[in-house]
Formats: sequence, structure tokens, C-alpha cells
Amino acid sequence: MCARIARMKYIICHVTTVHEADDVRIFYKECLSLSKIKNYKVIICAPGSIPVSSNVVHHKIPKASSYRPLRFFNSQLIAVRLVTKVKASIWHIHDPELLPLAVLLILMKRRVIWDSHEDYFSQFDSSINYRKYIPSFLRPIVKLMVNFLLRFIDKKASGIIGATESIAKKYKNNNIALVGNQVVLNDFSLCKPKYTNKTVIYIGQPSPDQCYREVVKAISKVPNLSLVLACRDISNSEKEFSAKILGHRFHYLGWLNREELSSAISDSVVGLVTYSYNSNHQDNQPNKFYEFCAAGLPILATPTKFNNDLVKNSKAGVISSGYDSKAIEEALVDITKSKIRWHGYSQSGKNWVYENGSWAKSEQSLLKLYSKVLIGAEMID
Repeated sequence: MCARIARMKYIICHVTTVHEADDVRIFYKECLSLSKIKNYKVIICAPGSIPVSSNVVHHKIPKASSYRPLRFFNSQLIAVRLVTKVKASIWHIHDPELLPLAVLLILMKRRVIWDSHEDYFSQFDSSINYRKYIPSFLRPIVKLMVNFLLRFIDKKASGIIGATESIAKKYKNNNIALVGNQVVLNDFSLCKPKYTNKTVIYIGQPSPDQCYREVVKAISKVPNLSLVLACRDISNSEKEFSAKILGHRFHYLGWLNREELSSAISDSVVGLVTYSYNSNHQDNQPNKFYEFCAAGLPILATPTKFNNDLVKNSKAGVISSGYDSKAIEEALVDITKSKIRWHGYSQSGKNWVYENGSWAKSEQSLLKLYSKVLIGAEMID
């Protein structure tokens, strides 16, 4: 009996059908931080894979369809199977497609944490038109449905996590935690980028929302600079476009683990944090901004609200005058024309991130929320 009690733990189950299992925010930060607590056992239910050396248990599930209208329904089928197979003390839900799962679990009297990576209240607003795959005649209905589910979860969930302060303020739950996208400093402590490098690095999916084609065109106008793209996959059309415009100056690296990403950043001269003028991106708090700062890599950012604030506070790089290729080209020339200024951006970013951008602060916020939410929860053998 005593041995059984000693084995019992709080089972924490993170669920995502949209993100890969080794997602930076979900796995490398939240799951690994929670797995360090002695009486926690962490499970992640997600497509893809995780490093075999981690203490996190991976339940691999099918990836939801890339065809957006079907993804919602695929996610529900996957979620229902999970509820019948996994027993958990608390469920940590990550995707808007899984809002119905969160509601179902709450109705089943399960403890649920809703993790709001983005401002989903605004994303489904028909006036913003961010979710363009939703037919226009359905958008008002979808908005009402999503807002209803979000408000229900806000009222009934055991806890809410917001990725930014502006997101967290949208909720009124009694247990709200701000868990940002700051960086695990040790991941990039060995990076040593050089002014003499000729590579500009773009991390993330190449899309209009991240000004990808404008970036490609801008780099094509700056002699001797190459573009390195690090992402999970790239469409044939974007790969062909990049190769056509840049030729041998375009390099696609695929998805990189922490060590590989650190190496790619060390080989770069500028890190790109480019988001479009879309209102949904104005408050983005991207992982890569903090990662570039921790590595000492100067940053070129487009003038979104959050980028403006981050660059102003960190002095880690430059803001382009606009979102078009010409503005990005001019910013590229500006950030690389002076070795002294380049080194100033590099050191300022490092100094700032060690004071303001360490994951340690958000980690404490996450662990504090869990300690509150798990009071009285069932421990499982």
C-alpha cells in the first residue's frame, strides 16, 4: 500500500492536434518545466515526436487535417478518443479547434487549463477577416459560437493562461496566469554570431502573415546576403518562388532542434521578426525575438505594435519603415552597414533579454498556477 502511494502522481495532460509534439512553447518550455516537479507526471498528446531523453510521456495522435474547414471536425474525433483512453488529474488544452473538448471535460467535472496562445476573440471577428478560409456568410455564426465557448471556458475552467498581457486581460477567470514566450537562456548561451556572416535567418512558416515574399525580394536586392529558412515544411510554390528570386542564395534547412537552431543562428548576421500589418499580429510576442536576443543576433523587425515596443526597449536591432520589400531592403542595409552599430545591437539584445526575457519568470507563473489548480485534485497511480 505504501509503495502504491509513493508511486502516485498528479497526471498532467497537454493536448494539441495542431502543433507538433516538440513545439517550443508547449514542449520545450511548459512540459519540461512541469516535468521537473517531483510529484508531477507530464503527458503530451500531439502529432510528431519528442526527444527520447525527456521525462515527458508522448501519446502520438494523428495530425489534424491541413484543410482548415475539416481540421475542426478531425480534432473532435481525435479528442473524443483521448478522453476515453487517458486518465489525468488536469487537462491543459492548447488549440481553438479543441474548445469543444475543453467544454466536454468541464461538463465531466474534470480540471481544465485553457492556454490562449493568441487572441482568439479577435481572430474570429468578421471585421478583421483573419480566418479567411471561413465562408463570409458563416463568419458571424462562427464568431458567436467561438465567443460562447470562450466565455463558458473563462467562467468554468480551473485556470486560464495568456501568452501576452493583452490576451490575459480578455479573461475574467479567478486563476489567470501570464505565461509568455520568453527564452530558455541556456539554449542559446553558446551562440556567437559574427558581423562577417552573410546569412539572414527566417524562422517559421513562409506566409503572407510574416511578409515572406517581401523578405525574399528585399534580400535579392542586397548583394552578398543569403536567406536561410528554418521551418517544418514549405509549399512547392514558396520554394520555387524563393529559388527563382534568390537562386543559390536561398537555403531551406527544415525543422531544427534546439542545438541545430543555435548553430544556424551563430552562422547568421541578422534575424528576421517580420509580421504583416494585420491587426491580429500587432500584439504578437514571438519566441524568435527572445531567441535572437539571447544569441546576440541583431534583429530586423517590421513595425507591429509589439515589435516597436520590444526593439525600443531592447535596442536589439532596427524597425523597417513599412511592410513592403523596399522598406525591408532599406532596413537590411541599415543594420549591416556599420560593424560598431551591429555589435551594439548584439550586446544590447543580450543585456536586455537576461534582465527581461528569461523564461524563468513565466515558468514561475506557470508553476504557481498549477499549484493552485491542483489543490484537492486526484493523484493517480
